[in-house]
Amino acid sequence: MLERTNLGWPETPFGSVTSPVQKPGTWLTGVSLLWGEAGDDPVLMGAGVVLMKIHRTQSLPVSAPLINFGYRVLLPEALGETQAIVQQLDVVLVQARRKGQILAWHNGADDLHVLRQLPRAEGEPRHPGVTAIADAWKDRTTRERGTVRCVDTSHDLGPAGLISDTAAAHGLEPLKSFAGEQQQASAQEACEALAENQAAAFSPDVLAGSVLSSALATALLGGKHTDRLHWEEPLNLFESLSNAAWEAAPSLLGGVASPRSE
Repeated sequence: MLERTNLGWPETPFGSVTSPVQKPGTWLTGVSLLWGEAGDDPVLMGAGVVLMKIHRTQSLPVSAPLINFGYRVLLPEALGETQAIVQQLDVVLVQARRKGQILAWHNGADDLHVLRQLPRAEGEPRHPGVTAIADAWKDRTTRERGTVRCVDTSHDLGPAGLISDTAAAHGLEPLKSFAGEQQQASAQEACEALAENQAAAFSPDVLAGSVLSSALATALLGGKHTDRLHWEEPLNLFESLSNAAWEAAPSLLGGVASPRSE
């Protein structure tokens, strides 16, 4: 499994679990998954999580030159790593449910359904985060006290469909390389390469950039829906990623820091 992140403590992104005194922050989390298929089995080809600090009650402005966010991207290096990626994702979901304020996911019900149906070998741990968030997703109009607010950017914000379509409808300019069906096609090609033991036949940067751009778009849309973020249209996602997260996919996002951030 390959991990790319700018978080100092990626397994405890909302703060140290051992700190006796901690000032809570207000966090918005965006999640995106990329799926492939090997035979009849779903293969997780990428998981992206974006964390943004937001104001508790006010809408904050966002611009590409000044955007700031934490991210964690998990990619497979071989077939058979789906459960390992899910386990790491579950750790984040457990914390996001209790420590985050907003959790945004595009077509979250579909991803969560597949996650819950994945076969587990005997002795493999259960996924309490996936289970709890999947249950909460069934009725996002109500929530248990002290838990995160769930937002499906496809159904709650709309228009329903691909993340690139929803993003464009709300003033976000998606990465052209991943617009339409190209994102899924790229993930499937990479999956087939892994199935043929040809991992070198695809670039991890493509998968990383793809799932991270979707996670960022999802986070921004979730912020807009909850009146916590706003921007001047259009907001270019490529420029935003190049400024704040180019190290996640150097060959795709420029390989060097944007002059604006120097």
